[in-house]
Amino acid sequence: MRARRTTIGLASAVTALLAVPAFSQEPARAAEAEAPAGIEEVVVRGRRMSEIDDELRIFIKDFIGEVVRTPPGRGYARWNRRVCIGVSNLSSDAAQYIVDRISLLAVDVGLDIGEPGCNPNVIVIFATDAKFVATYMVENEPLMFRPAGLGSNDMSLSRAALAEFAASERVVRWWHVSMPVDARTGNPAIDIPGQGPPTIAVAGPSRIHSGVRDDLQQVLIVVDATKLSGTTWQQLADYLAVVSLAQIDPAASPAAFDSILNLFSNPRAYSGLTDWDRAYVRALYEFDQERNPNLQTGALIGEMVRDPDVQR
Repeated sequence: MRARRTTIGLASAVTALLAVPAFSQEPARAAEAEAPAGIEEVVVRGRRMSEIDDELRIFIKDFIGEVVRTPPGRGYARWNRRVCIGVSNLSSDAAQYIVDRISLLAVDVGLDIGEPGCNPNVIVIFATDAKFVATYMVENEPLMFRPAGLGSNDMSLSRAALAEFAASERVVRWWHVSMPVDARTGNPAIDIPGQGPPTIAVAGPSRIHSGVRDDLQQVLIVVDATKLSGTTWQQLADYLAVVSLAQIDPAASPAAFDSILNLFSNPRAYSGLTDWDRAYVRALYEFDQERNPNLQTGALIGEMVRDPDVQR
């Protein structure tokens, strides 16, 4: 019989050894002498928990770096308290199903859902010519993408990114509008034309906390209804839920991660939201958002590391 190597965790090995009854030294030697030839070899390899934790943090950082895209110099934006979801150009049953699936994730992270008839700030449009619809809106409704006529990137991505949104051939395209606000009052923390420079109230001088947070203001999503073959309503709705609540990079390539964001490259692999998706969105809505932007990634990683779905 050929020797076979088996690897077990250090904790399990220690437990197993402690469970073996104690014998005198001499019988143990006799048993060793009488052991039959060809006995299986067991190799115990242990790893420090700190090493495992470090690797997990690196993996999470890689995930965030791959899938998240925020306006230059800004922190991670999220909805504050309430979200209202609107779905257009679907039957009422199908539209309600998508609203309900997005709402499930929103409620899970502590958001309130707008009542029927609320003014939607998550707008999902299904179209048979998605490129035409997106291009038309960019050309004719510029304030939907860059509110208040701001030319800076404080509230959205660049004009080049907006042109990419219009010209994209993707099944789903989206545009996030966010705003830096006073963390205590919710008032704009940027200079908006006609309103004058903002005044930010801070608890005290700090290199860690800025007194500012980034709030999502609007998410516009256009779905190409002609390219949905092979996907289920649950898959699509859960995909839309993630891009509705988090600033996901449309050009992300998340194949190395267990995420519904891989839906259109590998539709058979995901029935809906994964534990990893839930863990990321929960972390986004739990981390200390008032930290300076250059410190936020570490705080976000820390929240995700502690999530039970990541630890399993």
